[in-house]
Amino acid sequence: MNTDFLKSRDDLIYELIFTEQVEFKIDISKFIDDIYQYDKFVTDIKSILRKSKVKVVKSNINLDSKTAIWALKVRK
Repeated sequence: MNTDFLKSRDDLIYELIFTEQVEFKIDISKFIDDIYQYDKFVTDIKSILRKSKVKVVKSNINLDSKTAIWALKVRK
């Protein structure tokens, strides 16, 4: 199991839930190997946020051949 992946994902979740910041630009390629599987990653994170009472106000994915950038705005 890749612990760097888990640590990075856990850090991201912590930041999304507990920091004062409400707008994020997340490079999904840092968290998953195949950027074309971004939809599962986004769905998983949104589910965790929903359970944590964090509402996704705006969500947009910019996908190119090498990166997937998730522009996200939340309300806590």
